[in-house]
Amino acid sequence: MENILFKKSYQLDSYKEVKFDDLWNEKGIFTTIRILGKPYRCILLKQHLKNLNKSLKKIKIYKSIGLNVFKSITSNLLNNKYKYDHLLRIAVSSNLLSLSLRIRPKPKKIFKGYIVDYKRPNFKLKNLNYQKILNYIRSINTKYEEIILTKKNFILEGCTTNLLLVKNKNLYMPKEGFYPGVTLKFFQQHLKGRIIKKDINIKELGNYDEIILVGSGKGVVSLYKIEKLKWKRKQDFFFKKMLNIYSKYLNSIKYEAN
Repeated sequence: MENILFKKSYQLDSYKEVKFDDLWNEKGIFTTIRILGKPYRCILLKQHLKNLNKSLKKIKIYKSIGLNVFKSITSNLLNNKYKYDHLLRIAVSSNLLSLSLRIRPKPKKIFKGYIVDYKRPNFKLKNLNYQKILNYIRSINTKYEEIILTKKNFILEGCTTNLLLVKNKNLYMPKEGFYPGVTLKFFQQHLKGRIIKKDINIKELGNYDEIILVGSGKGVVSLYKIEKLKWKRKQDFFFKKMLNIYSKYLNSIKYEAN
């Protein structure tokens, strides 16, 4: 089978192709978009670009990656001859735009969580200064493991996901200290009024029946256990409900790059 993966960099002012640079630890912003199906669909594309451009302005990079730019650059990189389930990473610095496509690791049913005491600096942005998170990610198998970030014993986020927790048939999410990803915003929109913001102490996790991970790469995943805390899933009702919502959305969208 022909290799459809790629790594490309372009000058930000002219979009002329240059030697690839992944831009990790540069001043800049990135986002990761799921590419799915045949013909391919760019999942929540407009929302990803909106978040990307908003964040670029906040760090004083006054360049917008609009839908037309995205279509122009990816038209020769993505091909409707192939069936995709991949992740497209877009990274932007003050002078470069970099894109890379990799295979999406398919999450396993038995998913474990590990707790670490770390809060990302400038967590409101998905910035490229990401080395410590990358080191955490490299220490696990992302097909069935996630590292959960905490600070002062309060739950924040996963390294690559946002967290939703279930207690007494109510959905909760942390109040602050995390980056609100596109997939989380999708569920906030589709579950209006159902998600309650709350400070969640790891000492209280035994009171929660489910922990659900959401993100562009993971989609929707039900955490099975956190060994260090002796927490184990008690049910998966909300996971099934959210997975059904997400699956219906994936099946309903068309070729978004048109």
